[in-house]
Amino acid sequence: MTYLHASRAIIGDGKTVLSSAWVGFDGKFITYVDSQKPLNATPENTREFDESVTLTPGLMNIHDHISRKSLRFPAPGKTFGECATKLMSNDLPYLILHSYVNMLSYLKDEGITYVRDQGLTGYTCINLRQAIDEGLVMGPYISSCGMSISITGGHCYRQSMECDGPDAVRRAVRIQCNKGADVIKFMGSGGLEHFPQEDPSIPQFTLEELRAGADAAHDLGRDCAIHAYSNEGIRRAVLAGIDHIEHGCMMTEDLIEEMAKRGTHLNPTMTGIRGAAKAGPNAKYWDMLQERVFSKQEQGMRWAKAAGILIGAGTDTAGTLRDEIAMIADTLGEGPIEAIGRATGTNAIIAKRGDMGLLEVGRLANIAAFDGDLTKSLDGLAHVVQTWKDGTPCK
Repeated sequence: MTYLHASRAIIGDGKTVLSSAWVGFDGKFITYVDSQKPLNATPENTREFDESVTLTPGLMNIHDHISRKSLRFPAPGKTFGECATKLMSNDLPYLILHSYVNMLSYLKDEGITYVRDQGLTGYTCINLRQAIDEGLVMGPYISSCGMSISITGGHCYRQSMECDGPDAVRRAVRIQCNKGADVIKFMGSGGLEHFPQEDPSIPQFTLEELRAGADAAHDLGRDCAIHAYSNEGIRRAVLAGIDHIEHGCMMTEDLIEEMAKRGTHLNPTMTGIRGAAKAGPNAKYWDMLQERVFSKQEQGMRWAKAAGILIGAGTDTAGTLRDEIAMIADTLGEGPIEAIGRATGTNAIIAKRGDMGLLEVGRLANIAAFDGDLTKSLDGLAHVVQTWKDGTPCK
């Protein structure tokens, strides 16, 4: 039995804080959460933290590309695009080594214990997930889409499985499931990879194609996520039964009402899409992007919150989770406790991981300790003291 004692703990539901927090775990699972010291706590089985430390559930990143974390910090004198081209030109065995180093850093340096990977490097993420699950290497829990699915010549088509027509889409979904994908990822609109040549307002995949893909995925017990900026691309995805809208930059109020009615989730990846634009050749189009994409996304997020849509926290390639939490908080007018809840309890609901996301008896002992009073400021998210995954310290 191990106990952690800190001045405070953020439970992860977006509202609850324990003062003089005691969290206990035995093996993989949390067995005690209370403000009162347990009777069997001793100096030998208790780790005491100083008064500046805050305990939280292990953070969860609902949208990332785990081989590409190094692109968050482009080499001096190089653009995001140049670094991405160089990295992605390597063979897959090299990229899986990048993925491993990146995920080890997530555990040790960022307090992240779960990641949903959205593809772009073959099946390397599924291979790494297997190695982590088997205990060969250390890393967070990983959920992977395998390879993303695009139309011929569509967004990120070079790193995706290209297909056209309902039958081809259905087959692509089944191939990903057979390879071990946990979730299916579609590329449903243009993006910012080659803006303005690639227009993010253009939809990709027909409604019939997306319906075929969503039905095939759901039949096999998988959720579907879709890269979608454009209102029409999002509309088709929602009507097709796609579960998760990634980015969701150009939503109208009537579309948001439809999402709320169907229980569709939104994962905006605010820092990811803005980070790529700032770091790459798109920086010269910043004002245009702010008007056409970013400001519309911010308004759509406020409408989505008012409609009761679950809004998760994910980074995409170019963002960091601590910055994402802060940007969502600023956009939605939320305090630190509610904002951290998006990267813990809310993300656990979106990921269908009822064993994660909260400091609660019976959940996995995925816990992070940060140096700072996170009830007052999110700045402490940059200072990880310790992370535990399944009750095992990771630093």
